[in-house]
Amino acid sequence: MPTIKVFSEILFVTYNQNLRDGEAGMSGRAQAAPDNSGLSWSQLRAFEACARLRSFASASAALGLTSSAVRYQLSLLEGRMGVRLFERSGGRLEPTKSGSAFAERIARPMRELEAACAQAIEIAEEEPLTLTAPPLFARHFLFDPEFLKWCEDRRIRLDVSDTKRDLFARRPIAAIRMGVAREAGLATVDILSVSLVIAAAPAIAASASPHDPSWWARQTLIKMEISDAAWPLALSALSLPTITPRQTHRFSAYAAGLEAATLGRGIILAPLPFAKSELAAGRLERISDVEIPSKLVFSLVMEEELAQFSRGRALRRKLTSVIASDARQPGRSTPVAS
Repeated sequence: MPTIKVFSEILFVTYNQNLRDGEAGMSGRAQAAPDNSGLSWSQLRAFEACARLRSFASASAALGLTSSAVRYQLSLLEGRMGVRLFERSGGRLEPTKSGSAFAERIARPMRELEAACAQAIEIAEEEPLTLTAPPLFARHFLFDPEFLKWCEDRRIRLDVSDTKRDLFARRPIAAIRMGVAREAGLATVDILSVSLVIAAAPAIAASASPHDPSWWARQTLIKMEISDAAWPLALSALSLPTITPRQTHRFSAYAAGLEAATLGRGIILAPLPFAKSELAAGRLERISDVEIPSKLVFSLVMEEELAQFSRGRALRRKLTSVIASDARQPGRSTPVAS
């Protein structure tokens, strides 16, 4: 689908041809085609508002911009065209002959362009949007009935999986991912940072001696690659040297590791807020007061174009709100300022 920039350039070229055909006599000679490189919708909107309202102050209020921003866009447009479009007199604007001709020529195309954009957005928002999230995140934040109803009303479908989906697929997809590397063409917003606590099932925690190296030598550690770097920090906080546990169980997904810990399979660096329910229900117990700020960050990722649409922006606001609400409860999540 053509972008607004493409439409605005088509509109400009059409006006330019009409101007050369019908208005060349204004200067008594044919004029060279003005440079339309860098023409933008913002410039056209600034011009239209100025022509309609006849002042920078009124135009800026109508567009929700500062007066200096409107002046800047208008100056860019005049520079591209190579003509003066307004005479400035105090706070008033009076279109020049070229400005009046330009305003008349673009009025209808701009209305049609705005209608076309509105229609395109409406069609895009009717297409289902998939939100994919790992089970660990979805279980804690996304299964709330109010959030599910919000998604249903906006044709957002949840896909709960650790599998990474192609975010450049034809159908719109947004993903919640952990430890994301920035990628060209994708908008990435950090929404949640995670802290870690040392925890185990009650049977293990009851006899825990977390400051005793010999006790650790008899234990099994539950590890995930993404949290490996935090174990030395945890042991250092306990004033322990490097330890050699009896054995180590590795899991690729945090949800599986957390479940193994509740079954008494070993000691885990449990992620908060996700381990909150296990700790509250007594399926896990902390074996020390140590809490480690980690580098584990969950991000909302989607195509840049989708991020600019109203549904993409609404999804980001909703997730930020859900996480912020959760953070207000003691011991819960740590949102990331966006």
